[in-house]
Amino acid sequence: MFQQAGTVDITPDDMYESKFIQPCTPDLALSVGLNLRPEDKKEAEDTSKMSATTVILQSYFDSSYSVFFKVPNGKAAGVAGVTPENAIWMLCTKASEEYPHTFIREAKRWVNSLPNPYLWNYADMRNENHIKLLKLLGFKFLNYHVYNGVPLIEFIKLCVQH
Repeated sequence: MFQQAGTVDITPDDMYESKFIQPCTPDLALSVGLNLRPEDKKEAEDTSKMSATTVILQSYFDSSYSVFFKVPNGKAAGVAGVTPENAIWMLCTKASEEYPHTFIREAKRWVNSLPNPYLWNYADMRNENHIKLLKLLGFKFLNYHVYNGVPLIEFIKLCVQH
């Protein structure tokens, strides 16, 4: 199969799963979208000028693969995905803050399992939890931008090839 340079084909069987991470579905994405952390909702809506639920569903459908995170009490903690262009994204609920060590550990395992040569995107600099999470996951920060009045920081992670 032909691939653009830097893109990765992956099947659901290739994705990292655990008792806290599973393949995402549109219903799971929507359930998270309806219960986002206020900072995540603001970031999604301010950068896109669309509703947060629209953003999360569009991100889900634009992704090569996506996952649903839950925490030990069974609550939905977030969804994340990667596009064919290696753009990684994640949106979270307040449940992600209830078990921060578990959430970060599982997010790190998922990111480190990805077959992409690199992962990148932009984050709202006002979303302090996301900036901290990106640092803990090993992302490096590159450039500052303002988009739709939102202060963004570009981030990247070079990945180990499996």
